[in-house]
Order: sequence, then structure tokens, then C-alpha cells
Amino acid sequence: MKLPLEIVVRDGTLPENIRDGIASLASGLDHFCDRIMRCRVTATGPGRHAHGPWSLRITLTVPGRDIVVTRQSGETLGEALGEAFSAATRRLEDYLRRRRGFVKAKAAP
Repeated sequence: MKLPLEIVVRDGTLPENIRDGIASLASGLDHFCDRIMRCRVTATGPGRHAHGPWSLRITLTVPGRDIVVTRQSGETLGEALGEAFSAATRRLEDYLRRRRGFVKAKAAP
């Protein structure tokens, strides 16, 4: 990635090994597109409740567009991370298909 990864945590704390996991998953997105200019991961914790769902939001800035993955949640932070980054990978692949012209455009009536 050209710009550093930004991790924002709300209503909770992230252990250092989870932060490293987020960094490695974000660098894995670089495999699909080397033109990612910004990656911001926002993790919202369970708040005052010790056992609640975590939710993640990933914002990727690529040339000409922002790719946003929202509403990815799971009972554990690991589940939420897996779901969010797999959704981000799918959306990044869709963006690249459209950008390279592999998707047919609808004909004008």
C-alpha cells in the first residue's frame, strides 16, 4: 500500500496480535491491487458489555473510487475480521474487473 494502514478502535481495546493480524490481512489485499492508496479499518467493540458482537468497517481508497465494507460483525473479533476482509477482497476484485473492462456494459436503448 502506498499510504500506511489506519486502525481505529471504538468501545474496546485491540490486543497487539490482532493489530498485527489486521496489518497482514490488509497487506494481502495488495496482492489483488497495488494501487490501494488508503486502508482504514474501524473496529467497534462490545462497549461496556464484555461479551458482545464486534463490528468492522473497512474503507479502501483506490483511484476513482472508495470501496466501503460495512456491517461485518461476529461474536468474536476473529470471525468479524474474516468476514470483513473476505468481503473487501470480493469488492476489490469486482472493482478491478470493471476497471479492466471484463464486465459487459448494458446497451443503450
